[in-house]
Amino acid sequence: TDNMEQPEKTFPRGLIISTLVITVMYSLSIFLWGITANWHSVLGNGHVNLGNITYVLMANLGVVLGQSLHLSAATSTILGTSFARFAGLSMFMAYMGSFFVLIYSPLKSFIMGSNPKFWPEKMTQLNKKGMPGFAMWTQAVIVAVLIFFVTFGGSSAKQFYVILTNMGNISTSFPYIFLVAAFPFFKRKKGLERPFEIYTKQWMTDTISIIVLIVLIGGIGFTAIEPILQHDYVNAFWTIIGPIFFGLVAWAFLTYQSHKLKKQANK
Repeated sequence: TDNMEQPEKTFPRGLIISTLVITVMYSLSIFLWGITANWHSVLGNGHVNLGNITYVLMANLGVVLGQSLHLSAATSTILGTSFARFAGLSMFMAYMGSFFVLIYSPLKSFIMGSNPKFWPEKMTQLNKKGMPGFAMWTQAVIVAVLIFFVTFGGSSAKQFYVILTNMGNISTSFPYIFLVAAFPFFKRKKGLERPFEIYTKQWMTDTISIIVLIVLIGGIGFTAIEPILQHDYVNAFWTIIGPIFFGLVAWAFLTYQSHKLKKQANK
């Protein structure tokens, strides 16, 4: 954002346009999926999971559309395959874009944005391009191992993928609760330098923050409760305990490093 030209105008405009486009397209897609997919025949056969559900629904949508237009069975099948491939291409492009952000953004926030003394020297060392090369390679190896396990691990790996997805949904959403809750108080602070402001009225800031908090807490709550309602207690346990476990690991790491630095300072 800070590298944009006129970010005070460009960023809000881009945010509003993208939000409207995404909302309309997602709502339309979900509506079309809902009116064309039969749960028992399309999704309830045990071969659909979080990894392929988008392609299954898109292929089914194409087939049903072809049948509704009185096309032949072969043409309807080709239409369904085309829809699935289009979805694959669009998701590939979206993931490629997001990977560039997701690969570097957490490292920039957690490692480059924190006290470098907390980390081993190699983790914060920058390469010739000004990037934390060692930290990025470490992250790449861990992710590659997880992907390999999910891809070739059979049914148990699929279960692991579901658990990992639920854990990721919660762990990536939970920090925003603190960020959004702190935002109204940040806006009330006087004397702070603010390069540009989107919300200029305090009542608007409070209202939007409350709405976003309700959505976040509701989404996290339903993600944690859904496995329990389905009596999938293993998934429920890991979905809930996963972010707590990693939070405790982070807290223990911070406590250890703080104690270590304090000890070094007293010598």
